[in-house]
Amino acid sequence: MHWLLFPVAVIAGTLMVVQSGCNGMLEKIIDRPVMVGVVSQGIGLTTLMIASIATGELGFPDNSRVMQGPWWAWLGGLCGAVSLLSQPIAAPRLGAGTYIGLFITASSVMSVIFDHFGWLGFAEHPAGVARVVGCALMLIGIALISVF
Repeated sequence: MHWLLFPVAVIAGTLMVVQSGCNGMLEKIIDRPVMVGVVSQGIGLTTLMIASIATGELGFPDNSRVMQGPWWAWLGGLCGAVSLLSQPIAAPRLGAGTYIGLFITASSVMSVIFDHFGWLGFAEHPAGVARVVGCALMLIGIALISVF
């Protein structure tokens, strides 16, 4: 049943390339990378607000439940903002192939490490030979994309 989520990940990955291109072009137009992030996050926040209203998910659960989670659970937005800010700065200069290749390779390698140790609440999945070889192949792939 997990395979049904594959298209969701593929679409999100595809949209990451589109988002990088859009934000890179916006940076060329307004020449302010941080403002590009503000505009992009603003549009994203508006989209999420509309979706949360439409699905009835706007609002937090009771206060005790919110306080039970680890402190680092609240840092996702910060991570997203830093990632987003990299797009108008790095993507236009590196090109889509190199930027997204580095982005995905770094994400994949770190994902294998986080899975191996079960960090940030991920289920533990040992970094066996196949996963390590997969990461090595990704590193070789991004090297080839970057050089050629």
